[in-house]
Amino acid sequence: MIDLHAHTTASDGEKTPTELIDMALEKNLEAIAITDHDTVDGIKEAYEYSKDKNIIFVPGIELEANVEKGQMHILGLFIDFENPELNEILAKIKEGRNRRNDFFIREFNKMGFEITLDELKEVSGGKIIGKPHFAKIFLRKNYIQKKEEIFDNYFNKPPLNGVGKASYSPEVLIKAIKSANGIAILAHPQSLKLEDSDLVEKIKELKTYGLDGLECYHSNQTPEQMARFKEIAKELNLVISKGSDYHGPITKPDVELVYGKKGNIVSNEESEILQKIIRIQKTL
Repeated sequence: MIDLHAHTTASDGEKTPTELIDMALEKNLEAIAITDHDTVDGIKEAYEYSKDKNIIFVPGIELEANVEKGQMHILGLFIDFENPELNEILAKIKEGRNRRNDFFIREFNKMGFEITLDELKEVSGGKIIGKPHFAKIFLRKNYIQKKEEIFDNYFNKPPLNGVGKASYSPEVLIKAIKSANGIAILAHPQSLKLEDSDLVEKIKELKTYGLDGLECYHSNQTPEQMARFKEIAKELNLVISKGSDYHGPITKPDVELVYGKKGNIVSNEESEILQKIIRIQKTL
């Protein structure tokens, strides 16, 4: 079994890199990837801890590209996390996040919600601060009852919805992943919210930039979507990938490492998927 999409406390996950590796070992995984949002801060810890363990550790990252419709997230697998070009982009994204978070704090304070940067640093571990960390504080202070409320009532409405972090085009992000000797995977393709024909055309475009594969198995995908994405991957000669997008029981209570939602992403081709990805990586 493998899981090539999981998050740690280095971004908005709830387990430390070491704890995530331990979870993977308990489940007898063949491979686990850490793909934190916009940061490689957790990779060194996981790499050092996993060196003498019976598991393949895949250093990774998840980057959000600037698109007109829906959301596009691109995974980088087997990246050189010390690559200068990749880290230059990550530094600029972090600056954009910091500006956005300062704005969110000011606006929430105006609305009467008491929230500070120190509180956010505490729940995030002082590293990458994202919207889920705001949600944790709102839950703690009983400003909301469910984390979805902060998105539905605030983040997805003016004035907060008009503020983004520093963003880059898919082409720039894929090229940054490739410069770091990584494998570029389009994560959860359904989040692009495109009709089938438009999605195929978009994936063809991404392939011209160097896209290597599709995340055909993901917790938020229906069986029909998974089957269709596998078809597209095979038609376009792209590698198939699998990831739960695990964050933890508070952030995503219905998503289990490896198995997804109620076992919806278990497949019988996981070793084959891993070996194909490894073969691609060896050619870079």
